[in-house]
Amino acid sequence: MTNRRILAALIICHLLVWWLAKTGKAQTSPKATAKSYIDRGNARAAKGDLDGAIADYGIAITFNPGMARAYYDRGNARKARGELDAAIDDYSRAIEIDPRYAAAYNNRGNAWQDKGELDRAILDFTKATESNPRLAVAYNNRGSARQEKGELEKALEDFSQAIKLDPRLALAYNNRGIVWFTKGKLDKAVSDIGKAIEINPRYASAYLNRGLAQLLQGRDSDARQDFDRCLALDRGLKESLERHIEEAKRQLVGRGQIP
Repeated sequence: MTNRRILAALIICHLLVWWLAKTGKAQTSPKATAKSYIDRGNARAAKGDLDGAIADYGIAITFNPGMARAYYDRGNARKARGELDAAIDDYSRAIEIDPRYAAAYNNRGNAWQDKGELDRAILDFTKATESNPRLAVAYNNRGSARQEKGELEKALEDFSQAIKLDPRLALAYNNRGIVWFTKGKLDKAVSDIGKAIEINPRYASAYLNRGLAQLLQGRDSDARQDFDRCLALDRGLKESLERHIEEAKRQLVGRGQIP
């Protein structure tokens, strides 16, 4: 759906609202109508129809401009389309309506991180944890931003807290494993990333990460098995895998482990 078609849908919606109000034929409340468009938008988003979803969220907002969820969901769809500034605007509007909306802070933080605005991302993830201290994914995401900033100890604390809150959060185990890898703690890296794989056996990038750690440990056969499994799950990681293997081999040459 083009922007012109989205605009046309919104104009039609405005006319429909005016006509229903004028004729007294509205059968449901604006809130109920807004929710129905949100539900349809979510169904469209799940099928990959992001343009259709965004149009439905916009219609929902027309019926109920004070519904934070509509802005939040539209922000998610816009972020999925790579429209980070528009997504941030929607998350911000959701937060204005509901200042305790932890998920909106978290997802706005993700958008800031995608833009390279790490300090803003960390601030939003912190707001998310303050609004909902049990939101494990927010601790994981803050750990990721801190890791990207090179704040490894703080990152470890956040990943550990995420795991404490949600022991089945494979992403947090994988991310903590990467920090251990960066710090040269290969045994701990293999253990954490292995736990991520145990939780999610189809976690392709985790096989890549564990394989790299095992390669540096001199466990070539185990590393090869992990690399093969990684590519069996996601061929799109082939270029990244090859690049990381070359980097690992350079480390081994520097240590004198490969002549």
